[in-house]
Amino acid sequence: MKRSVVVLTLLVLFSLLVAACAPAATPTPAVVEKPVEVTRVVAGTPETIVITATPAAVEEEVVFPLEGKKFAGVFPGPVNDAGWTTQAYLAMQAARDKYGLEIAYTEHVKPEDAAQIMRDYADAGYDIIYAHGYEYADQIAEVAKEYPDVKFIQTNGSAADIPNLYTITLSTGEGGYFMGRLACQITKSKKITIIGGTSFPIWDHHILMFKQACKDLGVEAQISDVYVGSWNDPAKAKELANAAIAGVTDVLVTNADAGDTGTIEAAKEAREKGNTDLRVISWVKDKNYLGPDFVIGGWTEAVSAEIDYILSEKIAKGQPGGHFAIGMHEHAAYMNPTYGLVPPEVEKDVQDLIAAYLKDPKAVPNLVVRTDL
Repeated sequence: MKRSVVVLTLLVLFSLLVAACAPAATPTPAVVEKPVEVTRVVAGTPETIVITATPAAVEEEVVFPLEGKKFAGVFPGPVNDAGWTTQAYLAMQAARDKYGLEIAYTEHVKPEDAAQIMRDYADAGYDIIYAHGYEYADQIAEVAKEYPDVKFIQTNGSAADIPNLYTITLSTGEGGYFMGRLACQITKSKKITIIGGTSFPIWDHHILMFKQACKDLGVEAQISDVYVGSWNDPAKAKELANAAIAGVTDVLVTNADAGDTGTIEAAKEAREKGNTDLRVISWVKDKNYLGPDFVIGGWTEAVSAEIDYILSEKIAKGQPGGHFAIGMHEHAAYMNPTYGLVPPEVEKDVQDLIAAYLKDPKAVPNLVVRTDL
């Protein structure tokens, strides 16, 4: 009996000792939802809503730290064009401030000069080289193959087969459709003219969806697209705008970067002569400040979101290059305020359709979104 008691006592003591030496159980982290205030504008009135955001439980390991890396940009126009190049410049500044990058850039780069400029940056020790625009597709592909240890980024590119080249576009067609929905409800003359810098596949698809939106509304409008032939020619853009206005166009959509100032100037002069129905819809960036009484905020293409996506989600995490597309669902493209320049019911119609689309893309069945351009 005594032996049994001793054995039992030893077993209990051994069990306690093992339990004491065992590692403590890892507590399950609590998932915390943080309230976030978001302001949106509906019918010209700011409206604040509160949503909750849940942080990701696990973040991928950073294998390519960005801090201290040298980041170079190759731009087609000037950084003060208030359009496409300005967006690129602001994106680089945001990346510099967020990740501690060292940045440099070259403006007014012609396609025939781009390859050598990119080589010069690579030879100077730049880690990431960014070419801003579809026109640099051949050049950046060529140089990326020559410098496999350098990361290359191209906006509005589509190459997907070079390991160190990251091409990214905005989901194409969204802006065209929703701006078409807006324009075709405010035109009185049923004549709309779209003034672009040059024609290229992404823009062509936006125009196709613009026309589709009018068709879906049952509006028979004459929609013309004309081109400056450059992204830095306000005089030519003004000439095209004047011709359109003379042809009774009452809605101008402007996407010619520095040329947009010419389009807006033509509209301002026409309004001063009594054509007060004339409206301008801006693209790439809200340009209402250039004509507060007649320039609708239009559509923003947030280049900063594209660059941040590639830097944080692909390059920093050691992901290989390829082609990527983001858009409205990733907050990379969106409708700007209309500043009371359209009837409230029209703005509500477009905003409601956008909300339905963001909830379920099938809500807009004829909107064809291209991610391959």
